[in-house]
Formats: sequence, C-alpha cells, structure tokens
Amino acid sequence: MPKISRWRWALTWGAGLLFLLDLGGIVTHQAWITTLDTSLIHLIRRPVSTGVTQGMIAITSAGNPRCVVWITLLLLAVLVIARRFRAALMILINVAGWAGLGNTVIKNLVQRPRPTVHRLVAASSYSFPSGHSITAMLLWGAVIVLTAYYLANHPVWKTLIIGLASFWIFAIGVSRVFVGVHYPTDVLGGWLLGFFCLTLTQWALTRKGSDL
Repeated sequence: MPKISRWRWALTWGAGLLFLLDLGGIVTHQAWITTLDTSLIHLIRRPVSTGVTQGMIAITSAGNPRCVVWITLLLLAVLVIARRFRAALMILINVAGWAGLGNTVIKNLVQRPRPTVHRLVAASSYSFPSGHSITAMLLWGAVIVLTAYYLANHPVWKTLIIGLASFWIFAIGVSRVFVGVHYPTDVLGGWLLGFFCLTLTQWALTRKGSDL
C-alpha cells in the first residue's frame, strides 16, 4: 500500500491542533466557542418542512450504536472472507477502540453538558465530543481509505463510493446539531479527532509496507 502522503499528514496534524484548540476553548469556556456554537445552531436549526425534519431524525438514528455495530460486523465479515485481515483490524480499532473506548474516556474527562434546547431525539452521557461524528469519521473514513486503494483502477466506482461516504460523514454530524443533542463544536471535535485517529491507525498498520 502506498505510504501516507505529506498532504495527508499535514491535514492530520492540522486536525490534531484544531481539536486541541476546540477542546481548550470548551474547557476554559471561551467566548468564541459560545459565539460559534450559537451562530451555527441558528443556521442549522432554522424552521424547515416536516419531511426534512424526519429525514434528519432518520440520518441521526442511522448513526446510533446498534446500526453502527451491525454495519461494522458486516464490513468485518466481508474483509475477513476476502482475507483482508489488516483492513478488518483497522475498522475494529477505529470503531471499538477510538470511537468506543477513547471517545467515552474524553467525554467523562471533559463532562460538557448537552445543549439546553428542544431535542427531537433522546440522548444521554456528556456532549463533547460527538460520538456519532467521531464514529462516522472513523468508520466511513476507513471505507474511504480502503475504497481509494482497492478501487484505484475503477475511478467511477471509487469516486461514487468516496463521495457518498464523505456526504454521510457530514450529514451525520449536521443531524446531531439539528436534533438538538450536540453543539456544533462537539461535532467539529468529533470530526477532527476522528480524522487524526484514522490516519494514526492506518500508519500503524502499514508503516512497514504492509498491505491493508
């Protein structure tokens, strides 16, 4: 598998620094965090049609743990059958390790309360970072990485799958703000941390030239 490119590393370290900036602003209750959250909440939670509302609820529900577990198991089964054991391990580390255990640890350390707005779905635990967002980035980000590699000679399918996965990562995050269970900076933190961890996992499994 080709080595991780310099631009990818630049984006990764940039994401890590922005995550720390986001985290620091939240922990120290910076005014710019409040301003950013308020502005984006007003933008995302504007009155819309019932159809759009139901669509957003459906999207956010598709990112719930039960759905993620089944999708992950399906991907793992396909990869194991195809004897792509490192790829399966990457998805397992991303979902169970970073998005599962790692996200839970950070939530309980930061202990940011959920937004005090009307919620369209139920939510428990703390708010930062968004578990749905970090999971979407780590799970579907892994799909993007594997698609770019496995379908390198099939540009149409590669572009289609990467485009859909990228849209889904974005849609999951936006839906969490729309339904009232996360601040935008929770979602941003989940995306940034997820991208950082995604690259680290890929590097750890391929740094000696091993294939996924």
